[in-house]
Amino acid sequence: MQLFKKTSHKPHDNDVIIEKLKQLSFFSMFENDDETMERIAAVCSRRGFGAGKYIIREGDYGDELFIALSGEIEIIKNTLQNEEYTVTTFYADEGGVNFGEIALIDNDRRSASVLAKTECECLVITRDDFIKLGDENPRAGLEITRSIARQLCGNLRKSNTDIITLFSALVEEISASK
Repeated sequence: MQLFKKTSHKPHDNDVIIEKLKQLSFFSMFENDDETMERIAAVCSRRGFGAGKYIIREGDYGDELFIALSGEIEIIKNTLQNEEYTVTTFYADEGGVNFGEIALIDNDRRSASVLAKTECECLVITRDDFIKLGDENPRAGLEITRSIARQLCGNLRKSNTDIITLFSALVEEISASK
């Protein structure tokens, strides 16, 4: 059973790939730097996923960033009772949809599952290719890493705010039940 189809891209696909990369904050700082955008596009491979197939599974180790080219994608988390719930749904045609960026920075378990709700195609960048890109072009590697770090910091701040909101609601609930 084939879960995904890996395809390489043809030279005429570069324009499509570069336009998609420019939609992501990680790469948008290079939108006027054709040489760097070409280098980034060169480390991307294309991979297709069938409807209902998992692209990433929570808890698995991963080393790839995915950038959605087409399709509908769900981000799914497991509860403490190991029941799945959908956190959010993304549509590739709505702009720069990416997931798995943490895997470019560290080698740890995936924090959520990603499900292809429809047929999906993604660009994929592996950690090894990202590191090689940074070694060959340190400025690009640094700028991309900084951009990923900014996004992760924003996610952490939002999580902290969400925890405070949940804690406050719990305290209110306990107080109201007395």
